[in-house]
Amino acid sequence: MQAQAESGVHQGQYRKNLTYNGPVTGDEIIYTLYLPPEHAKEKGPYPLIIFLHGAGGGNASSQVMQSYEAARKAGKIGDFAVVFPEKYGGTVWRDGARDKRPETNVLKELLPYLEKEHALTRNRGARTIMGFSMGAAGSIYWGAKHLDLFSTSVALDAGGGTSFNDPQARNYVPEYGKKTKAIQESLKLRLVQGGLNTRKFRDSLDQLKISYDYFQLPNDIAAYPAGSCCLNKKDPTRKFLHNPICMTENAWGVATWAFIEKNTQRGKK
Repeated sequence: MQAQAESGVHQGQYRKNLTYNGPVTGDEIIYTLYLPPEHAKEKGPYPLIIFLHGAGGGNASSQVMQSYEAARKAGKIGDFAVVFPEKYGGTVWRDGARDKRPETNVLKELLPYLEKEHALTRNRGARTIMGFSMGAAGSIYWGAKHLDLFSTSVALDAGGGTSFNDPQARNYVPEYGKKTKAIQESLKLRLVQGGLNTRKFRDSLDQLKISYDYFQLPNDIAAYPAGSCCLNKKDPTRKFLHNPICMTENAWGVATWAFIEKNTQRGKK
């Protein structure tokens, strides 16, 4: 297992390019791992966030964790371990797509290993599934399909291809129709939208009476401070809202971390 650290950038332990060979599939699983400051096994179990990347494979994990650390320093969120699975572009986080097995690799192979190795929680009430773009679709999907594993789902700029009643949809999530009551009672869902649109999916949630937290990034350029990642670097008078850094910065980023903390059960294994 190899690790590449960014010393001096993060308060906690941040390591990229870690690898683990899945004991069931034999697949090499590549991931980035963040452990909170002063992490120690005897202080566990630690709550967990799994962050799923977009179709292009980029997750801006270092900048996302800097956003988390700023919120942590401000007292908006407590200690979390965060895992960023890598190299699943174009799969929509489903087994079988592009000859990849992200669900098996991450949930059945990597997760049990990390729980044991780093004293991570086994309590679904302290686990969040979170993702950007394709990963947002993945978090919507995993959150409903794997209710036994996650209690909170955060989708950052999911697109319009999610449906609970259209088998041809790119992100077909029939669980929302089949397990409506269980989802109503046990899944906390936050949707943050920037450049893409989930109106039809939100209409479905309203129809099913599944509650969710929702935020749309502002249209007014003045809402974004100079240097914001939500602005086009070549032309700051134009917005560039579809990127994971933009989705986790500013007040809405703080609100997302606070949402996760509010819905996390602490002190249970």
